[in-house]
Amino acid sequence: MKKILLIEDDYALRSIVKDLLEANNYKIFTASDGIEGIQLAKEILPDLIICDVMMPKLNGFEVINNLRKDSILSFIPFIFLTAKTELNDFREGMELGADDYITKPFRASGLLKVVEIRLAKYEALKQKNKILFEEETEIKKESLTENDRLFINVKNKPQIIKVGDIVFIKADGEYSNIHLNNGLKILKRKSLKEWEQQLPCNIFLRIHRSTIINVNYLDKIEKWHNRTYIIFLKHTAEKFIISQRYSSKIRSNLMI
Repeated sequence: MKKILLIEDDYALRSIVKDLLEANNYKIFTASDGIEGIQLAKEILPDLIICDVMMPKLNGFEVINNLRKDSILSFIPFIFLTAKTELNDFREGMELGADDYITKPFRASGLLKVVEIRLAKYEALKQKNKILFEEETEIKKESLTENDRLFINVKNKPQIIKVGDIVFIKADGEYSNIHLNNGLKILKRKSLKEWEQQLPCNIFLRIHRSTIINVNYLDKIEKWHNRTYIIFLKHTAEKFIISQRYSSKIRSNLMI
């Protein structure tokens, strides 16, 4: 069942829209102002947001501007529900990333049609970008490609990362530190063995019991001693020693 967040300060209209959507098999969450709406959006991660423009505390333009800065919520289709039909308002909303407008008064069939279209487009977008919603206790897909995207909870804040943006992963007890090409580091409760089973093996190589690297970021390799090597990666000053346990496998994969 698709989740829709309705942000509307008018109680009567909020109730009417809620009842209409629930009657058409949507799960509806409601907020009476922009601040409550933003907080609820982050908690439930809806499939669609319908939002009034003129509201107390935060107006609809401020709501969408806030949500579009969030790496997860920026994907969610956003529909304005408003009586304001001036051209400048439409332009401002579209420039902020709105997907559609429903003007008051509206027909029930018209609202349902817009909702149906926007949800279908959102589903197509998710399929196109292969966004994988990976729960903490469940792996939805056993093998990934570098173009796949992972949905990861970081300190209760959802993040989407592209597999190909991972430069290296280092073990940290029961956790692993994911180092990205933009300098960010994400700590996740997941073993390197689990990462090895899921990441594309032609790109990600285990070079040490505590380290997996992305060979696409390989900068240079230098000989060390006892037939082992030191690896330098782009986007990081850290040096990586290939342990003897993995040296023969690495030499074969990297043709050194």
